Amino acid sequence: MNITLGTKAETLEALLNAGFNVPKVFYFGTGEWEKDSDSILDRICQNFAEDNAVVVRSSSVAEDGREASAAGSFESILNIDINERSSLKDAITKVIASYDSCEGDQVLIQPMISNIEASGVIMTRCLEDGSPYYVINYDDESGKTDSITGGQGVSKTIFIYKGFSLEYFSSKRVKKMMELVYALEKVFPKIPLDIEFALDRNLDMHLFQVRRICTVKHWHPNVESIVSTKISFVENFVSNYFKKRFGVFGERTILGVMPDWNPAEIIGVTPKPLAASLYREIITRSTWRKSREMMGYIKNVPEELMVLVAGRPYIDVRNSFNSFLPAGIKPEVAEKIVSGYIERLDKNPQCHDKVEFEIAATVFDPCFDENFKNRYLGLLTESEFEHYREKLLELTNFNLDQKNTLLPAYESIEELKSRQKMYPKLDSEISFFELTSILRSLLNDCIEFGTIPFSIIARHGFITESLLRSLVYKKVISKERVEEFKRSIATVSGEMSKHFNEICSSGSHEVSAKKKFIAKYGHLRPGTYDILSFKYSDRENLFSKIPSCQATTQIHKDFVLTPAERKAIDEILAGSGIENIDADVFLEYSAKAISGREYAKFVFTKNLSLILDGLALWGEKIGLTKEEVAMLNLPDIMDSLYSHLDSSVYGHYEELVRKGKKQFELANYFKLSYLIRSPADVYVVPQHRCAPNFISSKKVEAPIVTVSSTSTENENMAGAIVCIESADPGYDWIFTRKIAGLVTKYGGTNSHMAIRCAEYGLPAAIGCGEMLYDKISSANFCSLDADLKQITPCEMQ
Repeated sequence: MNITLGTKAETLEALLNAGFNVPKVFYFGTGEWEKDSDSILDRICQNFAEDNAVVVRSSSVAEDGREASAAGSFESILNIDINERSSLKDAITKVIASYDSCEGDQVLIQPMISNIEASGVIMTRCLEDGSPYYVINYDDESGKTDSITGGQGVSKTIFIYKGFSLEYFSSKRVKKMMELVYALEKVFPKIPLDIEFALDRNLDMHLFQVRRICTVKHWHPNVESIVSTKISFVENFVSNYFKKRFGVFGERTILGVMPDWNPAEIIGVTPKPLAASLYREIITRSTWRKSREMMGYIKNVPEELMVLVAGRPYIDVRNSFNSFLPAGIKPEVAEKIVSGYIERLDKNPQCHDKVEFEIAATVFDPCFDENFKNRYLGLLTESEFEHYREKLLELTNFNLDQKNTLLPAYESIEELKSRQKMYPKLDSEISFFELTSILRSLLNDCIEFGTIPFSIIARHGFITESLLRSLVYKKVISKERVEEFKRSIATVSGEMSKHFNEICSSGSHEVSAKKKFIAKYGHLRPGTYDILSFKYSDRENLFSKIPSCQATTQIHKDFVLTPAERKAIDEILAGSGIENIDADVFLEYSAKAISGREYAKFVFTKNLSLILDGLALWGEKIGLTKEEVAMLNLPDIMDSLYSHLDSSVYGHYEELVRKGKKQFELANYFKLSYLIRSPADVYVVPQHRCAPNFISSKKVEAPIVTVSSTSTENENMAGAIVCIESADPGYDWIFTRKIAGLVTKYGGTNSHMAIRCAEYGLPAAIGCGEMLYDKISSANFCSLDADLKQITPCEMQ
């Protein structure tokens, strides 16, 4: 079959004649219209007499070219009544008026297709980089034919590896879509295609458009072979990794980017090798496990929490769920529980960023009995349930006694703070070997006195949140009163905003005040683990062009329970078996857990920032740039302390940088989902649509400002809803800009930014997921209603 891609109308006509299910085609040149529009209108009415409505579509020679698609540049008008001649004429005139008056421009008329089950667009390669995936973006809710191309409505996206066989698809709809794609690829071999379609309720595919993807010139020439040669190894790794593991409860696992220590939020979904290996070293290798064992959770085999799949970081959910089991639990009960948790997550993937609240029981609270039995009916026998309940309650009572784990963790953080005063200054006078040795000491201190106690305090934060939620659910205190309590807690972020406000309010911006601010907060950086992210002390514009009115204010008011609240909380805690703690002591404990988590993070990240500065200096000494050091794995750097190199230092690490760049490149070319639930997910990748975590009960409508780790500090954000992909403490400076609301791509209900927004009473949608976040961040204006749990992009008002 020999068909050449022409204008939209010419291509569709050729495909219709070749047997494809293309809606009836009628087109004419703009020159013909100028000469005799009445005759053309007569022919249209005659050709579509049996159709109720038509669509008037652009078919300009400026569209669908090799260099540019001009997608959406010209008008297309839907649902024109064929019997309304004046409306039809007006629509054609409007379409032609949108053209650039090129010779050969046409107008395409087709019947409106109704009874739509799904509509969308299929790319036969990834648009951005040419990775070998079919990308299906479709809407199966609105019933419209243009919801995807028009950027409206709810959409779903699936990436399908090009080598994956059709026989493995269980979805009839996806099979129909792929059958059309395969047929078109035979007609246009070796041409990356952009296909517009609709699927009706009879499962008949209607072809609306075929054009070449015009971004080919930007693709890596070997991108297809890069992915194709590695993907079978990735599948094999996942297959083996999912099997039963010695000493670990659970028959299989699930991998996720957001559960537990959520790497997507902290280091991103495609971190550079140094960031990923640094995070592994101080958190996911053993810190996560040791801190929980100290709190009375089960002692686990020395498994790691995070695994890299094609260079992308994932949390091993099975290992995570094992670590939440209370010490002393019977093995047969533990096996059932972990398997039950994994099964529930498999069936409810939307909970992947809420596992501590929607999947796993990590603490005993007054709602435990009801929640567990509703979610896992029949999973345990009555005696097994009572055994589990008893052990979880023991663990909870142990940790609610502050002297057991919370206060010792605070003491360790203070020890780290003292040690930081004695660290040697890192400068060019230090030898290469001595510098590496100092970095090793900084890492050891960061783990022992920083991330381990921080992990303990953070877990207390989850205990607090679970108990507060249960009290709200039991109606002994309102959600609004809990928000009021959280706003009463003084935190590092609030203190920083106050200091920043004082500097901005002083007309002269006193130099001494700025120096004090930088001395205290200068180590913070938006990308906490990213060597390429500038810390506050390196940002020249941190205080520039910020009027005093733009600093976000936070008023801490003393929070006091009413007598009725105090009595009700006392009764429900005692009645649940939670001992030695009353309502006032519980609030004191909760305040320490919430503020302590942020304080501990603030302190240990100073070590982390020093380590990143030291690594940059280390690279400089051997002739590597920061960008090159970012491509190294931390163990390769530290191993130079214990083993001599067989080649020049620069030559040795230059080769490792080259390998790191390939690893990072591979991570970006691979398309992997937020959750990997089976080896097949390596080939078929649905983008999970996350349910955002809404903070506060407020509503705001405001313009959008998108912020990244490279954003300038003097950007005007006052009164705007700020969008951030991966938020961490280094972004706390945004709260000095009097923002109206916050939207993040990643993050859970108890994440850093969720706590910050609760503290400020700021409306927020935390952890929107990729599709919703991209839609919001690309809009000019947004409506965020935290009370109704709705977030909607809208036109500028």
